[in-house]
Amino acid sequence: MISNLMSSISARQIAAGYASSLPTVSDPDKVMAQMTRQDYLQGRQNFDQFEQDLVDQAQTDTSLIDQAREDSRLAQDTAAGIAERNRQRYGTELTAAQQQQRNLSTQRGATLSSINSVNNARLTQGDQNRALLGDLINIGQGLRRSSMEGLGTSAANATQLKNAYTQAKASNKAANYQAVGSLASTAILAMAFGV
Repeated sequence: MISNLMSSISARQIAAGYASSLPTVSDPDKVMAQMTRQDYLQGRQNFDQFEQDLVDQAQTDTSLIDQAREDSRLAQDTAAGIAERNRQRYGTELTAAQQQQRNLSTQRGATLSSINSVNNARLTQGDQNRALLGDLINIGQGLRRSSMEGLGTSAANATQLKNAYTQAKASNKAANYQAVGSLASTAILAMAFGV
């Protein structure tokens, strides 16, 4: 039923209906400037704090490094527990010197593992923070590019409108001169032939 109704309404009628509901614009440049300014202000209002929070996060976020430190402490405790369970399981008794060397070896391994984890986390955190800043810059550049394309199109349309007006004005002037010339030549011929 709707498709039958839609097919009976022509595209011209639909366009005329939309056009009749739009206000008349006497100064398109002024309206475009107002729309652009309003769009900018709404964007700042809606996204400024969010963007600033992301920039701050990209410059100060250390969550991966903090997690790596916490994980390395857990890994040290886990390694010590595994060593103790293995000693108990196999029933080995260590001398005091062996116990001391085992503890030092476990501590060195845990320290090296912790340092490695934190350094890897620092590298990853730096990459992640730079990627976030890069994404923000790309979004901003995309918006700028889109805006400049819109302004370029608007400027081109304004130039075309001015050129069309100049051409129409020149055509009208030429047509007027031609009409006056034609009337004058007709009048001269009429006087020459005595009509």
